[in-house]
Amino acid sequence: MKKLSSAAIVLALSVGIAIAPAAAASAATNRSGAVRLNIPNSSACKAGRTVMQGMVAGPSAALYIVFTKAAGAEPVLSRWTRDGSAWDSASWVCAGAPASIPTLGHGNDLAYNANYLGQGPALIATQGSQSAYLSDKVTIIRLNANGTIGTTSQVQLPIGNISGLCYSATAAGGAGKYAARRLGRLWTHPGSGALTSGWTLVKSNLTSHDNRSDQGIDCSENYIWNTKSINTSTPSTGWNWVYQYNWSGGDVESDIGIPSNNLVDEIEDVTHVGSEFFVGINRNDGLADTVKVLIE
Repeated sequence: MKKLSSAAIVLALSVGIAIAPAAAASAATNRSGAVRLNIPNSSACKAGRTVMQGMVAGPSAALYIVFTKAAGAEPVLSRWTRDGSAWDSASWVCAGAPASIPTLGHGNDLAYNANYLGQGPALIATQGSQSAYLSDKVTIIRLNANGTIGTTSQVQLPIGNISGLCYSATAAGGAGKYAARRLGRLWTHPGSGALTSGWTLVKSNLTSHDNRSDQGIDCSENYIWNTKSINTSTPSTGWNWVYQYNWSGGDVESDIGIPSNNLVDEIEDVTHVGSEFFVGINRNDGLADTVKVLIE
């Protein structure tokens, strides 16, 4: 099925035309685009860590990425800023030494809220994953006015261990809204409230084709993107998956595929800057991790 372009979707929504959800597919459509950023293990922004985890776009189109060592130990949060050039493979630049933040835990996902609880910009990191690293806490990382990393704190969630979290300031008619994924269930939360209460379960069985591993999610005014990666049980021909839902958890598109290249390229997260979407790819062969375009 041909995917509607982003411009077509915006036009259709603006004039009130309903867009029919795409039918579920059993085979992925390759949607892996150009590389926007290469991050070798020698990069100062990795500080010796070799495993890419959560990623989100923050203020001024900066990217924030978590890196850990094998087994999820000793996480750091790195910051990448635009150098003002075109969106090419050199358009993001490592901005200073990464911050070591032990309470990031596994750092499976990052969300960005430009005015968290009315107190300015913050990143929110999920500490756990859905399997080996269980935690019902998230880490709040305050950002300074220039986008640099500031103080941290922790919040315990009433819904338990989540491995995917995103925030959209344009959702809910501009009021803002969080989405969280936990064990194939979709939860939402009002953007202005404290995360310690107010969660609503909106879907208990998100579409999933197979036994891929839960990774990061992203959300916009109308949609939520859910990533699932290769794992040790994936056939060598298996791919990474991205699923697109509406805010009620209904399928919009479920055949978005990112090749794993014989279990080497492992999708970790998805985020967007304006109308462009990107996926973070952890390389399991020692080559440079990448941030690639997700072709819409």
